[in-house]
Amino acid sequence: MLQIYTGDGKGKTTAVFGLAMRSAGHGYKVRIIQFMKGSTYSGELLSAAKLGIEVYQFGRTCPYAAMIKGGFMNCQRCGECWIGGQEITDIDRKIIDMAWIFTRDTVDAGQHDLVILDEILNALRRNLLTLDALILWLQGIPKDTEIVLTGRNAPLELIEMADLVSEVKKIKHPYPEVKARRGIEY
Repeated sequence: MLQIYTGDGKGKTTAVFGLAMRSAGHGYKVRIIQFMKGSTYSGELLSAAKLGIEVYQFGRTCPYAAMIKGGFMNCQRCGECWIGGQEITDIDRKIIDMAWIFTRDTVDAGQHDLVILDEILNALRRNLLTLDALILWLQGIPKDTEIVLTGRNAPLELIEMADLVSEVKKIKHPYPEVKARRGIEY
């Protein structure tokens, strides 16, 4: 099946990490490929590693990751770990190309029951990947592989194609008054 988690609210990545935990708990082989993200200090990455969930990040690296991971400082919300936080560069394009190749190779190898493509919809929105290429690829996915897409503004074509679509809607959020909190937002 094809699942999509979209919307402007907080919780899309959190939801798919929950799904990954559930699948891993039943012995399924899970791989999460994060497009545009590079914040290696996020708590979900530490938990995923303990559960044998593979997570690959294709984004920029946080300059403070070691200090944040060690608990010496909190996320500064500088956007350095997020492709799209600033102007898109040629290196960003190459990184997303690598993520796309890695995604296709992952599914072609046929070794994973669940493949989560976190923030791939944002890569589409930023024109780092084409909708036509994604749709064509999705049409050829083996029936025994569950694919999950996340990100804001899922295109109608993908929504119509998906078996399950959940919209995470922002009703209220404390940003920008409250900074990202360790163990809650990251």
